Amino acid sequence: MTHENKTYVLTGVSSGVGAAVVADLSGRGAKIIGLDRVEPKGSVSTFFKCDLADPHQIDAAVQAIAEPIDGLVNIAGVPGSFKVETIAQVNYLAVRRLTDTLLPRIRDFGAVVNIASTAGTNWRARTGMIKTLIAKSDWKEGLAHFLSFGLDSVTAYDVSKEAVILYSMLASSRERHRGVRVNTVSPGAVQTPILDTFYETMGEDLLGRLRSQAGGRDARPGEMCGPIAFLLSQEACWVNGTDIIIDGGAEVLMNLDDLAIPAQSLSF
Repeated sequence: MTHENKTYVLTGVSSGVGAAVVADLSGRGAKIIGLDRVEPKGSVSTFFKCDLADPHQIDAAVQAIAEPIDGLVNIAGVPGSFKVETIAQVNYLAVRRLTDTLLPRIRDFGAVVNIASTAGTNWRARTGMIKTLIAKSDWKEGLAHFLSFGLDSVTAYDVSKEAVILYSMLASSRERHRGVRVNTVSPGAVQTPILDTFYETMGEDLLGRLRSQAGGRDARPGEMCGPIAFLLSQEACWVNGTDIIIDGGAEVLMNLDDLAIPAQSLSF
């Protein structure tokens, strides 16, 4: 899956999954334009400091990107320990704003990959509610509508990721006539600087059982890279409007409950 002479916009490039994807795509020959609040240590071709909770900063960064791009990967996110307003802004509204504005600028046969979460896999049970949210295209209206749900922070995190999945499905047809696709990936728990926060907000009992189901460990950031590189590539030209779960099989537990057989401990 070569990405020679491709240019991708990535958010959340300073740490965790974002830093791993920067290294991976750069190694495949791609040029990376990074957006983050913190300047990355890794090699991005261009960097724009941007607080994704602020639509004005997002717009300024988008306007500063003058060159043609081949894709967008929205990786930045905050956990369920943040304020509901910030969760809505960073996890959903920023993803939507960047996708809405950059999607028409992506060159033919490019792609968008939005990072959701296995915490959002319950979107089918809340489709009606989420549809009312994604019907609001304006940032302020969308934020007000999100806050009107009256959610606690942990549930707000789940809903923000559900919204990313459903919104991405909606956006997947917009530039399809040019071969441009929009998909999501949903990681389970990943060994990033905010992993402890996820265990605190979601509980050791649940995440521990999911970890056991996957083979006794959480994912490494680099294990997210292959699926993202695939979705950006022409090898995935007929994959559009879908969500790919990347959790080592942990989600089996959520679907089969007591029938699920935990994996033996991983040796890699």
